[in-house]
Amino acid sequence: MSHQAIYRQYRPKTFDEVIGQQHITETIKNQIMRKSTAHAYLFSGIRGTGKTSTAKIFARAINCTNNTDGNPCNVCDSCLSILADRNMDVIEMDAASNNGVEDIRDLREKVRFLPSQSKFKVYIIDEVHMLSKGAFNALLKTLEEPPPHLLFLLATTEPQKIPATILSRCQRFDLRRIGVDDIIQSLKDILSDLGVKSEDEALRMIANSAEGAMRDAQSLLDRCLTHNNKMITYKDVTTLLGTVNYKTILEFTDALIKGDIRNTLILLDDILAEGKEISTFLEDLIAHLRNLLIVKSVKDSQKFIKLGEDAVQQLEVQSKTLSVQDNIRFIEDLSETLSLCKKAVNDRILLETRVIRLLSTSQMLKPEAFQKKETTVEIIAKNHKNESQATTEPKNDKKPHNQKNAELKLIKDQWENILAVIKKEKVTFNAVLKEAEPYNVEGDEVTVRFGEKFNFHFNRANNKENVELLQRIISSILKKNCTVKFVIDNGDEDSSSRVSKQQLKEELNQKTFDMFGEDKVEIIE
Repeated sequence: MSHQAIYRQYRPKTFDEVIGQQHITETIKNQIMRKSTAHAYLFSGIRGTGKTSTAKIFARAINCTNNTDGNPCNVCDSCLSILADRNMDVIEMDAASNNGVEDIRDLREKVRFLPSQSKFKVYIIDEVHMLSKGAFNALLKTLEEPPPHLLFLLATTEPQKIPATILSRCQRFDLRRIGVDDIIQSLKDILSDLGVKSEDEALRMIANSAEGAMRDAQSLLDRCLTHNNKMITYKDVTTLLGTVNYKTILEFTDALIKGDIRNTLILLDDILAEGKEISTFLEDLIAHLRNLLIVKSVKDSQKFIKLGEDAVQQLEVQSKTLSVQDNIRFIEDLSETLSLCKKAVNDRILLETRVIRLLSTSQMLKPEAFQKKETTVEIIAKNHKNESQATTEPKNDKKPHNQKNAELKLIKDQWENILAVIKKEKVTFNAVLKEAEPYNVEGDEVTVRFGEKFNFHFNRANNKENVELLQRIISSILKKNCTVKFVIDNGDEDSSSRVSKQQLKEELNQKTFDMFGEDKVEIIE
């Protein structure tokens, strides 16, 4: 006996067996029991969610001679003849191959005749959006004045391509993606019927890969059974899918978060040694990072990530070690890398180079620095003589000791990288800091100096958000909580005098920004 695919063998035979579409099946059952059905229905949704199955059940139910609860009995002569595809009153058409005007005109001629052995003549037209414009016009004439014995059941994955004139004459039902847990339970029922054991992780992997399509899940299960008809294992599923083991994705993400270049390269080598495609790996990694971002940002995250409770718990643990800012940066950089790898001559070298560059930048923004509760230090420029030393450069400072020199040198060496990171977050602050330089480190206080003519930049830098951003970055570099102080190199001139001279000019500059927009104005000192 020839093998029958699982999705055909276990196709639902009643409305109650259709998984995840109760909002549709209950409505149709009620209409059938009340004899208040319409003459045309449209079932839309992604592949494998039950559009055609629902239409076939509908065709049997409305013609069933023993119908009592809205479901077909599947034992009467009418039901049996339709199940065996020998009922001349139920016609299935594939619009992809019968999409011409002549096909629909032929249909219009046939619908005039009364059903030969059933109550209703039913036309099931799959992928109806594939009909030509002329064919739609021909179909419209029948839908406008349908004979009482006729029922149209249309199915499509792209309802937006169907003319509004057709849509308005149909009762439309949108089938939902099937939930992961519902798919898992269905697969368990199938395997129980077949007498095959399985690992829970394996079925969850299949369900997640199906992305809401039951037929895809059943097809993958079929492949797994061909590979091993005694036991469905997680390892077999990952091998057949060509995807990377989820635990490996977790480990690789941990290495990214820690900035561990060596471990990321080791894991990458292991992944590629198993024959996984780089593009597939990156797609899985980006999807995982997206899930981390959702878990970090949304309370009811499981509603959006379509994973089971066990996977969500792992995500929640890992998300605590990754800031939203770094998470977004990882997704953006790796998405760009994925696009480049698809065109690269040597995608492995490109990926390794991009990962090293990504982690080199990340080392300045250690995740643990972002997780600590930091004290906000507001630096306010005072326009008073008795505080002029806070905004002017001391003239006779003693040279800092070796530790201070080392910390100052480290900040100076990283200054260009600091500006690059700030540019990604706040480009206007980056433009301001280009006119400044690290000047001194005294304990936990870092002094940044502006030139004599940059009072405007000095005042803009003292914005609370700007101060906190620079403090955070410098703290991660020096590995301690630091405060930042901005000063102006005014020579011997008193800073309060300088500020008072500039006061009118600064107010005018600000009014100009407010009127025209900061990005439209350039101030030339």
